[in-house]
Amino acid sequence: MQWKRMFFISCLTLIVLVFFETIGHAAKKFPNKQVNWYLFSSPGGGSDIFSRTAAIRLRRILKVPIVVINMTGGSGARMFDFALRKPKDGYTIMTVTNSALGTIVRRRTRVKFGDLVPVARGCYDSQTFSVPTSGKFKTIDQLVAHAKANPGKQKWGVAHAGGIDHVTVHEFIKAAGIKVDIVPYKSGGQIVAAALGGHIHVGVLNPSEVAGQVEAGKMKALLALGPERVKIKGFDATPTAKEKGWDLDFATWRGVVVLKGTPPEVVKALEKALLKSMKHKVYQDYLRNNGMAPASVLTAADWGDFLNKKHPVWQKAMAELGFVKKN
Repeated sequence: MQWKRMFFISCLTLIVLVFFETIGHAAKKFPNKQVNWYLFSSPGGGSDIFSRTAAIRLRRILKVPIVVINMTGGSGARMFDFALRKPKDGYTIMTVTNSALGTIVRRRTRVKFGDLVPVARGCYDSQTFSVPTSGKFKTIDQLVAHAKANPGKQKWGVAHAGGIDHVTVHEFIKAAGIKVDIVPYKSGGQIVAAALGGHIHVGVLNPSEVAGQVEAGKMKALLALGPERVKIKGFDATPTAKEKGWDLDFATWRGVVVLKGTPPEVVKALEKALLKSMKHKVYQDYLRNNGMAPASVLTAADWGDFLNKKHPVWQKAMAELGFVKKN
């Protein structure tokens, strides 16, 4: 009987060693095929620009194709539920934003907050209230005064109901004591088109989404919602909310996540590659040209801490807006 026990232990040990050797070998081989990078906004928006810019150098670093895929629908719900059906192997990565966190809080997806595994953050992009230069509003004071005199008449375009744009407007109109008609769109690109087409009065946009139109003289930012003025041409004269007496600070943050179950070695490989990509001149120029600081980029650990702090904030905001029941 003793020899049988020893034989069993030897076989079990061999199986365990082979298993861990196989896992280690698989991790070392990552990546060995195309990586699909999903985002839930339409082409032309801030998340689309961020993802495609970060992917430029990532392709060379990982030495595999990186395909950026716009999967709109449900403010990220469709993207999240799709990712749940994919293997947790690092070949499916996602861009998440404030709005995506709101989607999770609102329980519009089967993905839970705890299912998100942070990889790296890439953006901290100030919100702005921007208008067509052909319109009658030249300053934020004029805009607010008109809104007070005409409650609910102004149309303000936001990307996704319950997203960061919506929350920003919700908090601003409370602070300013006005009422407006909020019109949701799928992306910043659509908001710009609607503003230039005369369908809305105000677009809630990041500088990266409207910079081209500002430079062309077709749109103007009346207010910046970030902690500092946006340091790019065309925005440097735009006052911040705090300068105008409103104690508000709103920005769109964008980063990359995978889902729980992805091997830690693979997450680390993705983090290392993304951080290297974001340190490159191509990406740093993108940040600078769109008024974002190098500190926008965060490691996986810092990105995770950031998300943990923002989660309860969004739980409260979604309850106030009536998207979830208050506890």
